[in-house]
Amino acid sequence: MDRLQEIMKAAEKVTFNKNQSSVLVGGRRRLERLTAEKKIAYVKTTDKKNGRWECKGSDVLRFTVDKENQA
Repeated sequence: MDRLQEIMKAAEKVTFNKNQSSVLVGGRRRLERLTAEKKIAYVKTTDKKNGRWECKGSDVLRFTVDKENQA
């Protein structure tokens, strides 16, 4: 198993909140699009409209972008 696979396996047990996830994937709209497309799994921890999100760490890392290289 290579290093990247080890990191992704370990990240399956980690969750990121919505703000952390949106920073990593390149923005809130992109995060919401990825969750709508079921590419990033998440759980709302409360039933409120603006409830807290817990996103699966390995999914978030899979779609992480480097903002410095995008310009």
